[in-house]
Amino acid sequence: MVTRLYIGLCALLFTLQVQAVSLEEMRGQSPYGQAFTGLDTNGDEKLSRTEAGADRDLKAGFSQADKNKNGSLDQEEFSTYKSKVDTKENKQTATDSAITTKIKSQYLVEKNFSSFKVSVETKDQMVILSGFVDTAEQKARAGTIAKAVKGVKSVNNALVVKP
Repeated sequence: MVTRLYIGLCALLFTLQVQAVSLEEMRGQSPYGQAFTGLDTNGDEKLSRTEAGADRDLKAGFSQADKNKNGSLDQEEFSTYKSKVDTKENKQTATDSAITTKIKSQYLVEKNFSSFKVSVETKDQMVILSGFVDTAEQKARAGTIAKAVKGVKSVNNALVVKP
């Protein structure tokens, strides 16, 4: 009986707390809201070019983010711009991961090639191969396979042939 009463009171308290949270408070809790608040050093709910300059994305993109061209960013302009930047970065990361996976898959099916000793890293569609191979032919073949994968812009073949 006491346990049921306790659970009921906890549920009621939780409901009251949830209802007490205003829409503005909820916005302030989003990651973009928190970032905006952190950059808004003077607390005027706008970001000047100077305040926005503390964010690496806005340093170069302030004019693009300032949709109404008033020389400051409100939270909506800030959030919209940051969301676009984050989406672009996430797409690039997914593309890079797909390239890495395709190269590693090709290495797995390659005969006379120990793919476990080769590291493949991709950043902005540029591939870096590192690790060890047994022969110069394996090193060259690894580079050729990587270059043949769709989307690869360049390959830095830093593989080392074991002595």
